[in-house]
Amino acid sequence: MAYSLYNQMKQQSNLSQTIHQILTQWDSTKLLLLACVLLLMIVNWTIEAAKWRIQLNGTEKFSLFESLQSVLTGVAVSVITPNRIGEYVGRIMYLKNVNKLQGITVTIIGSFAQLIVTGLLGLVGLVYYIIYIQHSPWLNVLLISSIALCTVLIYLYFHLSKFLEWTASISILRKVRVYLEIVKRFERKQLFQILFLSLMRYLVYTIQFMLLMKLMLVEIRLIDLVFTEWLIFWAMAIVPTIAIAEIGIRGETALFFLSPLSNNHFGIISSTLLLWLINLIIPALVGCLFVFRMKIYDDE
Repeated sequence: MAYSLYNQMKQQSNLSQTIHQILTQWDSTKLLLLACVLLLMIVNWTIEAAKWRIQLNGTEKFSLFESLQSVLTGVAVSVITPNRIGEYVGRIMYLKNVNKLQGITVTIIGSFAQLIVTGLLGLVGLVYYIIYIQHSPWLNVLLISSIALCTVLIYLYFHLSKFLEWTASISILRKVRVYLEIVKRFERKQLFQILFLSLMRYLVYTIQFMLLMKLMLVEIRLIDLVFTEWLIFWAMAIVPTIAIAEIGIRGETALFFLSPLSNNHFGIISSTLLLWLINLIIPALVGCLFVFRMKIYDDE
């Protein structure tokens, strides 16, 4: 994947000139843009910590800082697991032993909400992309499957109790049914709160990607960039991967959808790499520090 990205960057006609401009033309405006992206990274994970507190309401009480530690620990564990499923394990390490299985259940609810937001806005971006930018038969297939998947996700999210009844017929889940009962505690108001915070996170990293594109001299009309970003985020969400190796897939996906809009392949890939480093790798490194000083709770 990395070799493929390298070859595509080499084909850029003005590559050396673009790299020279990016590396040498640093001024206060560019430094401010980078500072804003870093600040938004903090905002992003603080919103996720607030969401995690709402999910844990009635299970265990965390301060916002404790919640943030739990979230970043989850990020640290997630980078070496497929599709970041290790995030569940990392987060529940901060819970008391009696609450750990319930913690997995509420973590899944938060992930559901984030996936719904990503899917719905990705669907909007996909429709825009097909109509105004580029059309192909496989995009129609993606459109139909995205509509079906988003419909199922929304139905399950707002009918968690029915989903719980369905699990009663699965023998392997009967033993943990008592821990799944926690989903009945979530009222519509709480589910909408979680969705709203998921939307806020989504808008934060949409803005981050836009700022990084500007920083890397990728000139794309704003409306085209925003809708294509949403499509890229959705495409990356449904592709199986391991977070530590995501950069290749992220770079290829971003390049595939944005190359009809800009020939600055180096800028597109660099923006994608920076977004990955800032939003995932830096928080994961901070989370590692929390792992070293963490206390594993005993039952009380």
